[in-house]
Amino acid sequence: MKSLNEKIEKFASCAESMPGVVVIHELGEDISDFRSIFMTSNGLQQLGISLNELMQIGPKYHERFFNNEDMEGFMVKLHKLLESRDPDETFTFFQQVKFRDRDEWVWHISSIRIFHQAPDGRPTHLVTVAFPVDQMKHIPNKAERLLAENQFFRENLQKFISLGSRAKEVLRLVALGKSSAEIAEELHITVDTVNTHRKNIKKKLEINTTYEFTEYAHAFDLI
Repeated sequence: MKSLNEKIEKFASCAESMPGVVVIHELGEDISDFRSIFMTSNGLQQLGISLNELMQIGPKYHERFFNNEDMEGFMVKLHKLLESRDPDETFTFFQQVKFRDRDEWVWHISSIRIFHQAPDGRPTHLVTVAFPVDQMKHIPNKAERLLAENQFFRENLQKFISLGSRAKEVLRLVALGKSSAEIAEELHITVDTVNTHRKNIKKKLEINTTYEFTEYAHAFDLI
């Protein structure tokens, strides 16, 4: 543990000079059970908390300061990172943070990687660097759309996978604004067959409008 403490102490002086917020997390036995043991002063100031208070919060840290609607996708990526045990591997993600003096969420773009490993190679600590993007033109709106699209994906995945491959192709072409006649010609099927696919798609996905076709096509990377 002494080597870890020395590593953190040496790292801390450099981290304070970085433009973003830097956080070190200690992993627990469960992948979702991690607590913050270090945060640069700019982050502590934004959250309105001391380092001791932050450490006492433990795993509740994320529940208190972050919008956890997209945690499922984050945990999948985190699991892959920990499985790789590669200290050079990094993944980047958007997250919403609650500042002490603001009512609305503040969008950040963050990157995370392994900070420290046990002698057997098992990751024990992670380091995250986060940068606010609310002052960058268009980025917050795009992040909001991405979060909404991810949520739509999760909520409607089972409906979507009930469609066959031909139905998905018809869905894609409808989303592109093609008429039934144009779809029939492109897929070499009859107009009646296209209309049957469209009817079945509407029933299975519980949709009615072209916009809803487009929403599914975007969420499931058909266009």
